Amino acid sequence: MEETNNQELKNAQRRKLNRTLDAVGWGVFFIWIGIAFLADLGWGVGFIGVGLIILGALVARIYLTNLSRSGTTKECY
Repeated sequence: MEETNNQELKNAQRRKLNRTLDAVGWGVFFIWIGIAFLADLGWGVGFIGVGLIILGALVARIYLTNLSRSGTTKECY
């Protein structure tokens, strides 16, 4: 029983962290899009920035949680 409660607590913490990471990722995305448009950086630089944001969010998710066990983001260790 105690083990189940402990697992539920860990799952709740992971869900909260996942939502926080998603919110931060979207916030950084919209800030970057605004900067790219206002500074007229061009499509290439804009897409490179978006790619770096996606990679950064993925790395943060891998190192902060173990949520990447599904889909195409399986860890190799």
